[in-house]
Amino acid sequence: MLDDNKISIDLHGMRAEEAKIAIEQHLINCLNNNLSQIRIVHGHGEGVLKKITQETLDKSEFVKRYYFDHNYSATIGELEY
Repeated sequence: MLDDNKISIDLHGMRAEEAKIAIEQHLINCLNNNLSQIRIVHGHGEGVLKKITQETLDKSEFVKRYYFDHNYSATIGELEY
């Protein structure tokens, strides 16, 4: 089991542009630490942060696939190098 503190980032309270930058930086950190997954907590809300998460992960050449966690408040991405 992977350490949630290393693979997770919480976007609650961030605006769209802040969230995009935070996701990109967190993705780089996960890659630099040779992690196999990234977890992005975006919550339910209006879906803005979830959409930003999906768009950012879609653009990354290092994200093999992603899916929602069991309650749809976070997205899990599988990384490949």
